[in-house]
Amino acid sequence: MTPSKDGATPTGRSAGFLKYFRNTSWLFVDKVVRLGAVLITSIFVTRYLGPELFGQLNYASAFVGIFFALTSMGLDDILIRDLVRTPEKRDKLMGTAASIKLGGAVVLFITVMSLAFAKHMDTTTIMMVFLIAVAEFLKPLVVVEQYFYSQVKGRTAAQVNMVTVIIASLFRLGLILVHAPLVWFAWAYMVEMAASAIGFLIAYRKEGSTWKHWRYSKETAKYLLHQSWPLVIYGLALYVQAKIDQVMIGDILTKSLGEKGALEEVGQYSAALKMIEALGFVPGIVVASLAPAITRARATDRKLYEERLVNQYRLMFVLFLVVSVPLYFVAEPAMVLLFGEEYRMAGYLLSLFAIRLFFTNMGVAKSSFITNESMFKYSLVTAVVGATLNITMNYLLIPTYQSIGAIWAMIGSFFVSIFLVDLFFKEARPNFGWMMKGILTFWKVRNVN
Repeated sequence: MTPSKDGATPTGRSAGFLKYFRNTSWLFVDKVVRLGAVLITSIFVTRYLGPELFGQLNYASAFVGIFFALTSMGLDDILIRDLVRTPEKRDKLMGTAASIKLGGAVVLFITVMSLAFAKHMDTTTIMMVFLIAVAEFLKPLVVVEQYFYSQVKGRTAAQVNMVTVIIASLFRLGLILVHAPLVWFAWAYMVEMAASAIGFLIAYRKEGSTWKHWRYSKETAKYLLHQSWPLVIYGLALYVQAKIDQVMIGDILTKSLGEKGALEEVGQYSAALKMIEALGFVPGIVVASLAPAITRARATDRKLYEERLVNQYRLMFVLFLVVSVPLYFVAEPAMVLLFGEEYRMAGYLLSLFAIRLFFTNMGVAKSSFITNESMFKYSLVTAVVGATLNITMNYLLIPTYQSIGAIWAMIGSFFVSIFLVDLFFKEARPNFGWMMKGILTFWKVRNVN
């Protein structure tokens, strides 16, 4: 059997392909199972709590969620990369990364609790914020997940994640059966994070390894923080853009609608938002499957690379049309059917959220361009611009238009950060043209392989 120039035989290449294919397949199954479990559980939890209490729960989780980047510290992808490059430094890398994440969890806890008391939140909301923030102290142990990804063992990671979401879902359903009070649904975050941490540590132990061998290195910490600080800012900006609307709806509308009315508004908005976010995994799967073909073209044929990017934008626009047009018409009756008559307003909001799919689809597709051109500082700028604009527009629109204003603020910030910002960067202007071409010639979509 004749080896290739890199020394690999056809059989070896086939085995390697099957290994990565199986890994990706398990990650896909994991996403589908988790999505299904979360959706089913959310329907029962949303109906049980009602708009006001559901809004209060989501207000607390969004308030803490704004700062989630402090516990991830932008380290996940860097850790996977370095575990592949220098496997002999595994214990030092994982121990140091876990220590940094623990420090981030401390900063998150102090920040959110200080702000919660400064905002004079009610006792129940403060307790939920406390529980969700404390759960983040378990996140450092989940660095084991990155180890499994670095070893192309997506099956193990997927199995742990699926068991975790099933345990958390059963816990939430159990709370409904025993008619538990609201604060117990914040305990569900703790249960989910604990199940994840314990599950990954058990899986790690079965590999013949133990977290007890991890060790902290000051030099490694400096290296990791130097690599990750732009990603921390990027992550904070993304979390702000994703979570701040629920917090601002609650804060701003309390003045005009009262606390009960404001929380009901948050509940309606959150119910619609969760449904639209559930549809977001499809473009991600598509873009991930097309990524190798686009990357190969970038290395060998610039014209083909441009054609494949344009075609990917066409495909994203077609997906937007296929999903959003029917969704616009069925959103309200579907929400009433799933969540009950009291969530009819959420159905109307969901029909407006259908417009957001256009921007999220194009944004996910645009990540291929950013990655292949290594324009990570540019992506940091777009994230900060988007978050800043989103906050500004929320302040202007929510007092008058309530939840609808938050949706338009989100759409406006996406339009600027995904499209208009390209015009101000020479390196990104060609991509703006490719996006426009893809949208205006969407019917020409074809195979990109």
